[in-house]
Amino acid sequence: MTRLPILLAGLLATALSTPAVLAQGQGMAPFVAEWDMNGDGAVQLADMAERRQSQFEMFDLDGNGSIDAAEQTNMAETIAAAMAANHEGGKGGGHGPGARIHAAMTADYADTDRDGAIARAEWEAATLRLFADLDRNGNGNGVLEPADLRLQG
Repeated sequence: MTRLPILLAGLLATALSTPAVLAQGQGMAPFVAEWDMNGDGAVQLADMAERRQSQFEMFDLDGNGSIDAAEQTNMAETIAAAMAANHEGGKGGGHGPGARIHAAMTADYADTDRDGAIARAEWEAATLRLFADLDRNGNGNGVLEPADLRLQG
């Protein structure tokens, strides 16, 4: 299996830099810039679903509608390399939604039927669970906001 082209890895590295910026106390702006897909200034479920769909397509290298074990290994290696590059070897502080977002990209989180592959439907269900997990301030407004991100960790 071929690895992602350097350009895609670079784009992912940029996307994964958000948790480090949040950890440095620079607010939500970088997270919103990366995950606000419709440009309305807020991160809602539809935004997260769209962003995660693009991630799924990026890592489903053979385009068969699932992320198999080899593709999962590629995904984990790509994320680890991006995190090392953007967080000086993982020194980003561990605050913000990054850890939960990355965990939701694993088979442990997303492969609910435990067949070794993450099907598109499983990925989409994981997106719903992830959004609910990140929307932690209890106000039920369906928008990720600073209070939600301060409760991460």
